[in-house]
Amino acid sequence: MGYSSRNISELQKSISPTVYGPLDLDITPERFRTELGANSIKANDKRIQALLADQEKVEFFRQLTLMGDPLADAFAALIPKLGFPAARAMIDQAAAHGVASVKNAPQALIDLMASVENEPDWVDWKLIDRATEDARLLGAFAGDAIMRVAFMMTYVNGYQGLPMVITGALTGESAAKRMKETTSTFKLATLPGALRKGGEAYQSAVKVRVMHAMVRTNLLKRPQQWDYPVYGVPIPQVDQMGAALGFNYIMSLQALKKGGRFSKSQRAAVEQARYLAHLLGMHDQFLSADPKQIVETWQMCQATLRHKFDPRGKDLNTATINAYRLQGKGTLDKLLHNLDVQASRFIYTQLVGKRTAEEMGIHSTPTDALSFVAEFAPIGVGFGAMSLLKKVPGGRKWVDAFAIKQVKKQLQTYGEAEYKTDATQYKSEAA
Repeated sequence: MGYSSRNISELQKSISPTVYGPLDLDITPERFRTELGANSIKANDKRIQALLADQEKVEFFRQLTLMGDPLADAFAALIPKLGFPAARAMIDQAAAHGVASVKNAPQALIDLMASVENEPDWVDWKLIDRATEDARLLGAFAGDAIMRVAFMMTYVNGYQGLPMVITGALTGESAAKRMKETTSTFKLATLPGALRKGGEAYQSAVKVRVMHAMVRTNLLKRPQQWDYPVYGVPIPQVDQMGAALGFNYIMSLQALKKGGRFSKSQRAAVEQARYLAHLLGMHDQFLSADPKQIVETWQMCQATLRHKFDPRGKDLNTATINAYRLQGKGTLDKLLHNLDVQASRFIYTQLVGKRTAEEMGIHSTPTDALSFVAEFAPIGVGFGAMSLLKKVPGGRKWVDAFAIKQVKKQLQTYGEAEYKTDATQYKSEAA
């Protein structure tokens, strides 16, 4: 059971009346727009204008902007009564061994787990297995800079970054913890069988889903901290697309330039990403394998998000870019951390532009480009060499064993993820 209804307001109130019943889901939050600003680079894009002229699509995405994850939210709403230790034990047991193994499981947990235990008809495990093999080799070489930048991209817009401001992610320790938990899910998803029922990535996705729901339900109960008419529902579906399906969008653009068809490796990667997104509780609108729909969905998310500069985003960026994620504190570890920070500054500046980067507190220097080369040149050489070795008889098995070992080693350096949020530490929105 997933989310397919286009009447999202009714869906949320029926599944989680405790959370969504008191909310006016007919509002248009300040963050949502139906016209592009004069300074928007997409203002004269005819395709974007056509999307915004479609009233039915606009209304659907307004509802998606107010959509959380009602199945997970319904369970999260019970946590204050159950107590976090008991609720966490239930989630751990259900994710690892199935909800049927949980004694006295509440109906909300049964419904939530049904949404992940029942595989969609479209799932193709051959494609997913191929994608995970390809991804774990890249994961064995790719550094932390890409993940740092992925997080920092969400802080450019104040409407998207606010949940991280309020929940206290402005310290290096908290930023590192959040990156560790999210990175663990995506890295675990590259290991053999990890996405299958009870696998490590499967379990991680369920826990991330509940953690997001805990943040969402806590903030919605605190109007002095969360201005619902301005920001809508915290961590909405439309904001999750970037992290879960960003590469699908990039591959879809490439596919549309080549006749609208994915290559075999791209099709496999899309299948893996959309299945993981399904486990994370995303609506069917985001789970397409059609490049045209993927691009349209992405563009509608971006077109309907009003831009808001929030100076606190600079604090988030600073915390994220400086977050120390290595276990060791030796000289080599510190050098590697500094190299990663400098490479991250370079990548971020190239993606958002120098002006925006400096507004967000990122000041890249000429030496950062050298750090980028120093970090990624060996990665490119190593990945290329291993890709060639896979074509040698017997090489594929050896390379895959190497990649699995390296990914597991990286995961060990992250330590154990906690998947929790402390509402007593939440800050005021106006702070």
